[in-house]
Amino acid sequence: MIAFSLFHPATAQEAATTPLPELGDAASVYLNKREEKRIGQMFFRRLLASPKYIDDPELRHYINQLGARVGSATNLGELKLHFSLLKESSLNAFAVPGGYITFHTGLILTTTTESELASVVGHEIAHLSQRHLPRMIAKAEATKLPTTAAIIASILIGGQAGIAGVTLANANLLANQLAYSREFEKEADAIGIQLMSRSGFDPEATSSFFEKLQRFTLVTSKDVPEFLRSHPLSYTRVAEAEARLAALPKQTHASSIEFHFTKAKIRALFTDRPEVAQQQLRAQISETSGVENQAAKYGLALSLSRQRKYDEAGQLLSDLEKALPEQISILIAKSDVLRGSGQVADGIELLTALVNTHKDQHYVAHYLIDALLDDNQFDLAKRQTRYQLRRYPDDFRLFRKLSKANVGLGNLAEAHQADAEYLAAIGRYKAAVSSLKLALRDNADKSSYLKQSIEARLKDFDRLASEEKKQEKES
Repeated sequence: MIAFSLFHPATAQEAATTPLPELGDAASVYLNKREEKRIGQMFFRRLLASPKYIDDPELRHYINQLGARVGSATNLGELKLHFSLLKESSLNAFAVPGGYITFHTGLILTTTTESELASVVGHEIAHLSQRHLPRMIAKAEATKLPTTAAIIASILIGGQAGIAGVTLANANLLANQLAYSREFEKEADAIGIQLMSRSGFDPEATSSFFEKLQRFTLVTSKDVPEFLRSHPLSYTRVAEAEARLAALPKQTHASSIEFHFTKAKIRALFTDRPEVAQQQLRAQISETSGVENQAAKYGLALSLSRQRKYDEAGQLLSDLEKALPEQISILIAKSDVLRGSGQVADGIELLTALVNTHKDQHYVAHYLIDALLDDNQFDLAKRQTRYQLRRYPDDFRLFRKLSKANVGLGNLAEAHQADAEYLAAIGRYKAAVSSLKLALRDNADKSSYLKQSIEARLKDFDRLASEEKKQEKES
């Protein structure tokens, strides 16, 4: 159950003018930014290996665009934000040091407006910008509470605990730590509300999302949602958030079509009971109009295509295309239907046109490359991947596609080299070194240029692997 505080709520003026805490160097004594980055990379590696991790380019693009918009309203310094999705029906979101924020699909499906989702984004960014984990560790060390190792371990085991939830590292000290966690929650609320307002979303959505959380707890017979376990929702916290909202000027935000299409895609493809999802989407079609109706038709088309019911899916998409001829999501889905129904060349041609027309929407290229790989067009897939890597060298996922293309072409040395770049990008330097040694073996004396390239990267990754090993010993 939620524990409601008995303290009196702050007035609107007090809540709006209460200064946020200054961040000193005390927290960095126990966890510096280099260590935070390492923790984040460790977590992200586990996330990528999870069968519930959603590696959908379009969904990844949307959540990262939304996160970047909210995050741009504050100064994060050198911290880069990375947003991910997990196929989990539970209502949860959490942040991990190093800039890694993860959303469960259940939480996204629970939101009614884009501003509600943005309120959670802003809240999680605030946990990172205010360095809540290092500050919690500093307090723990200062008062002889759970060790740094125990607290860090609690956010890495299973990847389920949020920064605010790491207080569970020692159940015997739960009461003391929970109070400190609530302090952080109120601070994250205050900053999150500011970020929403500055980035053009409706701050009142924070209040509506709180109401949704409270309603969920009252009407369900299940346990308290994970989001409330790791982000305690006390009466004081709600009251202070309401007071801050009251002091802000009113502003509205219309949810984007991408928000509605994202929810529809998640419901269609990333829920455990496809038949129930179809029923929900059909009900939404009959009960709604406008963009919500269009999103439901899109989601139903995806679900039908997944069941290889291409005629019905194609008809839905054809009707949607007439109303929204430039909507990329619809055209990507149409390509999938074309290829699934045997019109592979037409599907690839459509994706090629999309990539050429929407050069700024880089994620579309992933669908084209995958389609080329599926059709064994390895040379074209390789050329497209290398082109995209020149434009977006930080897109480490492209290296996996480059490796597949090279395997298809029989270029095993280049395939191992691409694998090494992928592994290094996610911080697995030792494994990257092993891949480069395999590349050298398979290259032999075939290409002196490739050999020089591999040897140069081998030196780089060897050095980074040594530094990583040294850091682990010092931790």
